[in-house]
Amino acid sequence: MNKFTQYIHVLPVFVFILAVVVSHNVTAAEEDDIAVIIAQELELDQGQTEQLSAAMDKFGAQLEALMAEQEGEDADPEKMINGIKQAQDEHNKEVEKIMGKDKFKQYEAMKEKAIKGIFADLIEIQLMDVQPKTSLSNEQVTKLAGVLGDSKYRLIQVAWENAGKSLRPRQKIQLANQLKGIQRDTRAGVEGILTPEQLAAWDKHMEEQKKK
Repeated sequence: MNKFTQYIHVLPVFVFILAVVVSHNVTAAEEDDIAVIIAQELELDQGQTEQLSAAMDKFGAQLEALMAEQEGEDADPEKMINGIKQAQDEHNKEVEKIMGKDKFKQYEAMKEKAIKGIFADLIEIQLMDVQPKTSLSNEQVTKLAGVLGDSKYRLIQVAWENAGKSLRPRQKIQLANQLKGIQRDTRAGVEGILTPEQLAAWDKHMEEQKKK
């Protein structure tokens, strides 16, 4: 199974986690708080804030409904992914209409930064197991988490954009080149952080993980 296929398979899990956070673990009051924080950051007026809060409530309800459909015997992951993509597109259009193009770009950047931060935090925890084997300093762990978090975000973005699509040969080549580019950037980032000795230990650990 190649990396792209792996990320296609984890997408429902990733989206499920996101949906749970939005739909189950966040109360109506907390959703309003999130809308207020976003509104303050982007300097939205009261009307825009209320509209944003309503849009978030609506999107959360749609995600919850799509997740509920997967609990029965007729679960269809592809239908779920397509449904979430459609709901996300509609939500983005609604949010852009509320706040305007320029502020929507800022909003998207905020979301990207937040997601990358979550990935980096999770990876930093995972790297604690690797740290003794590779003699990484705490500073190196933090830097590596940033590089690997960015890589994971980019891979999932590519997978998400292509999920459910039937790719033509040229598109498959373009996709392969895109994935190779991400891998090259990731490798360059890791090499820029580790010493040659640490890199050798890192590569050895990665090979051992692949065999498990």
